[in-house]
Amino acid sequence: MSDAANEVLDLERRRCAAISAGDLSALADILADDYQHVMGTGVLETKTEYIDTIRNGPRVPERGELAVRLYGNAAVVVGDIINRITYPGQPTRVINATVTQVAVKSSGRWQFVSFQITPKRDSV
Repeated sequence: MSDAANEVLDLERRRCAAISAGDLSALADILADDYQHVMGTGVLETKTEYIDTIRNGPRVPERGELAVRLYGNAAVVVGDIINRITYPGQPTRVINATVTQVAVKSSGRWQFVSFQITPKRDSV
């Protein structure tokens, strides 16, 4: 695997770790300012809206095997995710899904610019 692909995989590991730890500052650094997040319901969130979603619904993402395709300074990452989301006073919600992400390298560092999650039929 190329160095760039490994850098993108590390970026995703850091994204998941920041979300699991509730480290919203680290998460904000991993996401580009123009980041767009498409929820499983089809709702589109900006970077600020997505970080608020994480703040209000703590979760633990677990990733499966990821495929990284590189296109110059852009990368597409596709793979499975299991999200365990905990809202206060409610049982943990488990979402089994497939995710497509786009990362871009600018000024020498990778950041995510797009994320789209598609729940699998068994978790809808």
